[in-house]
Amino acid sequence: MTIETPDQSSAPTKKPSVAKRILGFVVALVVAGGVAYAVNYFSSDAAQTKAGDCASVTGTTSAPEFSTVECTAPEANYTVGKVLSSTSESCGEGYDEYTETARRGPDSKLCLAPRLVAGECHQFSGSTTMGYPKVPCSTQGALKVTEVTAEADCAEGTPLAYPEPKVVYCLTQPTEA
Repeated sequence: MTIETPDQSSAPTKKPSVAKRILGFVVALVVAGGVAYAVNYFSSDAAQTKAGDCASVTGTTSAPEFSTVECTAPEANYTVGKVLSSTSESCGEGYDEYTETARRGPDSKLCLAPRLVAGECHQFSGSTTMGYPKVPCSTQGALKVTEVTAEADCAEGTPLAYPEPKVVYCLTQPTEA
């Protein structure tokens, strides 16, 4: 007489409970979301920018293109004055604003002060180009930067002052040469 023993390999395997499967799915979603957030955060120039950094902002006022650059780079047309923690905060008078709304990750709002050079003329109004384009001094509406200082007073011209970074541009109407 032979006694048959049940085959151990054919024994039914115990499936994970529904709660464990749901928990595993939730953990996977959280990890994937964290990875997406980190990728967006670390690949966004605006999210990584600090006050005092220099930037190149090109394009138009309705579709600006932002990148952080060295302050010595010729394309550096702005200095970041403030980095705001909320896109609803205001930069204050005189600053240009750059807001980047991320699908994932943090939104960024930067308060930008232009980087201007004494002796150059710029278009401050009527332009949709970012960065106050440098123009010939004979251009109608152009203003000439006569002095760049940290003091609030201008020997000549109207001051355009920024508290952060502490800089004052003295602007005048260019004289005919």
